[in-house]
Amino acid sequence: MNPIKPPMPARQAAVPAGPGFGHLLTRYLLPVGLCAQPRGDLFLAHAMRVQNLQALKRWMPHYARVHAALAGGLLGLCSGASAAEVSAWLVVVVAVPAAAELVLAIVFSCLSLALRLGQD
Repeated sequence: MNPIKPPMPARQAAVPAGPGFGHLLTRYLLPVGLCAQPRGDLFLAHAMRVQNLQALKRWMPHYARVHAALAGGLLGLCSGASAAEVSAWLVVVVAVPAAAELVLAIVFSCLSLALRLGQD
């Protein structure tokens, strides 16, 4: 005896996947997509500006701390490699990202400070 099998669905609806790891990493490290574009009339644009400033005030200290920690780790790695008398080329490979992280940490710290001091 042959049991009756239920019909197989032709196609399941694709479940939308969440953002990928690269997108999440970019979002964690940089303020990409944090602010919305103003649109509408003058009052809506002003409300959007206030909302963007609140988001920046909330998230800029996070970005400053993240990049300060990364800069500190890379500078420690650079000084450790220099103390261990590793090849100068390898020290430069670590020193360039360390300098970039240090610049980002300073920029985000200054932005955070300017947003906090410029409260209405």
